[in-house]
Amino acid sequence: MILDTFPTAEEFYKTYWGKKPFIVRGYIPQDVIENLVDGDTLAGLSLEDSIKSRFITNNKDGVGWQCEHGPFDNDHFDDIGDENWSLLVQNVEQYHTDTAQLLSYFQMSPRWLMDDVMVSFSAPGGSVGPHTDSYHTFLVQGIGKRAWKISNELITDDRYADNPDMKILEHGFDGETFEVTAGDIIYMPPFFGHEGKTLEAAMTFSVGFLGPKLSEMLGDYAQYIEENENLNKRYMGASLEKNDAGFSISATTQDSIKNDILATIQSDDFSIWMAGYFSTPTHDEIEEIQISNDELSCEEVSSLLQDGETFIRPEHIKITITKSSKGDYYLSAYGEIILVPEAQKRLIDALNQGAEISLENVGKEDDMIKFITAIYNKNFICLTSD
Repeated sequence: MILDTFPTAEEFYKTYWGKKPFIVRGYIPQDVIENLVDGDTLAGLSLEDSIKSRFITNNKDGVGWQCEHGPFDNDHFDDIGDENWSLLVQNVEQYHTDTAQLLSYFQMSPRWLMDDVMVSFSAPGGSVGPHTDSYHTFLVQGIGKRAWKISNELITDDRYADNPDMKILEHGFDGETFEVTAGDIIYMPPFFGHEGKTLEAAMTFSVGFLGPKLSEMLGDYAQYIEENENLNKRYMGASLEKNDAGFSISATTQDSIKNDILATIQSDDFSIWMAGYFSTPTHDEIEEIQISNDELSCEEVSSLLQDGETFIRPEHIKITITKSSKGDYYLSAYGEIILVPEAQKRLIDALNQGAEISLENVGKEDDMIKFITAIYNKNFICLTSD
C-alpha cells in the first residue's frame, strides 16, 4: 500500500489505476503545500452563490452525520465549535489558482477526465463517514493530520445508513488504517471503501476524475448533431423491402439505421464533439474564472518570443486534445475548439506536457506563430510572466 516513490506512468495504469489504492509519503513539496488555499479563504468561497459547498457534522463518537448545503453566511461559522465538523468546497482550483498548481504533480493522470479539486477543512474528530466513490481520486494531505481507513478490496455491499444527504456504508468495511501528514497522497480507485478521521485540524485536497455516464454522452452528442444540420439527416426508409411491410422492422433495416448512427460516431465530427465535451467545465460561472488576455497580433507574439518571453497554460485551464482521421488535432478549452495542423505537433506536445511555449521548443515559423497567437487570444494560454 505504501510506495517509496510515485509509480511510472506504465506501472500506474497497469497495476494501480482502477485496481488498488496506494500511498506516497511527502509527494507534494512543502512550499507547494504552503501556497494552497487556507481555511479562511475556503470559508469565504463557501459564501458564494455560484460555488458548491457542504458543511458536515458528526457527534463525538464519530457517527450521527448531518449535512447542510451552501451558500453559507458569516454567522454560520460563529458557533460551530472546535470539533467534529468538516467544510467541503468544490472546484477550488478554478477560484484559487495557487491550489491549481497541485495538478502539475498528476501529469501522468488522464487530465482530460479530471472533474475538480474539492477541498475540505475539518476540525479534530471531523469525518464524512465510511463510504465509496464512483470516481478515481488523489487525496492530498495539506496542513494537519488525518487517519484514513482504506478497504483492501472493492466494496460490493452497497447498503447505506438511513441518511438522505449522504451515502454512508451501513456496516462500514474491513481495512487498514494509515496516518497522513502534509504532502502525503493517497490514490483511491472507484468503489474502494475509505473513511478519514481528523486527528488535528486538517485540510484535504481531493483531485477527482469522474467519467460521464454513456447516456449523458449520447445525449450531448445528439444535441451536437441537432445543432449541425448537415449531420442531422432524416431517416427516409430508402432501402425498405417486403419484410418491412406492416409493423415489422426487418433485420436489414435495423442494420441500415444502426449504420447511419455509427457513421456519425466514426466521423471526425465525433472527435470534434469529444474535444469540446470533455473541456467544458462542470460548473457554470465560466466568465468568473477564465483568464482575460488582451488580444495580440502575430507580429506582437513573434516579437515577445524573440525577446525571450514564454507562454504557458495555467494549471486551472483544462484543455482536451483529440486527433482527426487526417492526423490534425482538435484542441479545446471551455468548449472552444481550434483545429491545429499535424505540422504544429510541437505546440500540441508542449501543451500536453505542461511545458513553456518558447522559440526553443516550438520554433518561429509563421504558421506556428499564427497558432500560438490564436490560442493566446482564445485564452488557452497566457504569458508566463503574468
